[in-house]
Amino acid sequence: MNDVMGLTNENNLNDRDLFDENIFQIDDSLLVLYGPEMCIKPAQQFNQPNVFLNYDEKIYFTPNDSTKSNFLVITTPELWTALQDEIKTYAEDVHAIYGYGVYVDEVSTNSPEQLKSVIINHQNNLCGVVLIGDFVACMYEISNDHNQYGYRRWPCDLFYMDLDGMWLDSDSNGIYDNHTGNVAPEIYLARLSANGLSALGNESSLIRKQLVKSHSFWWDSSFFHQDTALNYINRDWVYSSPASDISHVFSTNVVDDIKYGIDSCFSKADYLSRINQPQYGFTYLAAHSSHILHQFPDGNLDVLQIKDIPSNNYAYNLFCCSALNWLATNMYNAYLGGTYLFNDGKTLAIIGSTKTGSMQGRKYFHNQFSQKNIGAAFHYWWNHYYSTNYHSDNAVSWSYGMTILGDPTIHFRHNVHNYCENDLLLESFPQNNHSNHILYKAGNSVTVTNKFVIPIGVHVIFDAPSIVIEEGFVCPKGATFETRNEGCKL
Repeated sequence: MNDVMGLTNENNLNDRDLFDENIFQIDDSLLVLYGPEMCIKPAQQFNQPNVFLNYDEKIYFTPNDSTKSNFLVITTPELWTALQDEIKTYAEDVHAIYGYGVYVDEVSTNSPEQLKSVIINHQNNLCGVVLIGDFVACMYEISNDHNQYGYRRWPCDLFYMDLDGMWLDSDSNGIYDNHTGNVAPEIYLARLSANGLSALGNESSLIRKQLVKSHSFWWDSSFFHQDTALNYINRDWVYSSPASDISHVFSTNVVDDIKYGIDSCFSKADYLSRINQPQYGFTYLAAHSSHILHQFPDGNLDVLQIKDIPSNNYAYNLFCCSALNWLATNMYNAYLGGTYLFNDGKTLAIIGSTKTGSMQGRKYFHNQFSQKNIGAAFHYWWNHYYSTNYHSDNAVSWSYGMTILGDPTIHFRHNVHNYCENDLLLESFPQNNHSNHILYKAGNSVTVTNKFVIPIGVHVIFDAPSIVIEEGFVCPKGATFETRNEGCKL
């Protein structure tokens, strides 16, 4: 159990005389910090924030990513009840790694417009959103998909990423069919949802597993060691999917390029073997697909086979039609994208489409991995591959199903040594750090000297197997700290 310290100890938490009313409130045995601090509140209306962790400065800087931004986590009431410790840990990690201000909002709604209004309420300096749980899909339709397939409709998460465009339902059937105005997305969005995956387990256990994996990705060196990308290209894209398009995913610039008709090993069995090998951290697959299977020359690869391969890839880009259509029902009670993500491997994010279509201009996405996390790279792709303020029917057909499943914050240039040291000696509070929530992790020990003074309004977490707080250390009224013993693993 975490120890929370500050003005008092847990034996007199209810002594109201010790608390500044603007800073503290005790509610259902939870320590609540209001104003610009960490906050836990009971559920309110759908468009009102009820949980937020609001920070205003960086703690650590990811290389080449020094932009101060906010990040929004939206979760269902059911998952907040079941997974609040894991969700708060996720929020703290995102803040600690990127310095993002992180808001956690518990929302219950069946309306895409209401859910979007929650995002718009947080849009100031917002860079991205992750939806934790099963949230309503915005549906889009077209009369003749790709000018040959006739009428189609599908889930369209671009609706939640574009905060100021005009979305129209010209025939008033409850499905959007036109998008005008400023059509470029302002933010990125990802879904961490187990919807459509009842064959893999229950919702809370599947999402808990993913949140634990995200935490391990940042703080456990044994989790992060794959540094080779895999380019696996089926027949129709052999000459249009160069390996150079994913050469910048890892700093090693190493890509294994396997193509139909060129490499004799190309097969379903070879693909399954490769994604289970320890060196591959990212895979780009181009293959004809449905939401439940990939086509290979030697047979189909379906969700049951993917389920049984615990892939070491951190992420996939699936150039595979409908691989992320979580609403398509089928006999397997699973779909490709979700099965890649929620099997027992290390995978944290899947990029793909909910419809017939996939990511064109993928170099605009992959080339950003040296500077950006997956979500930011996805946002860059949207705004640079489609650089005009107009999306043609061709753009709608190819890209309006594109989305991210999983954690959008993972960064392939991450090294655990950037954020973890064996021993930390804290002799003074860093005066250039104006965050109100600071996390110090160490592999072995944290030593806090009597010269380290926490500013009023700041909450500090010391996290290591061994924590030494020297005699004379003072946490003044209005400041708080806590100790944890997990640490990090170099």
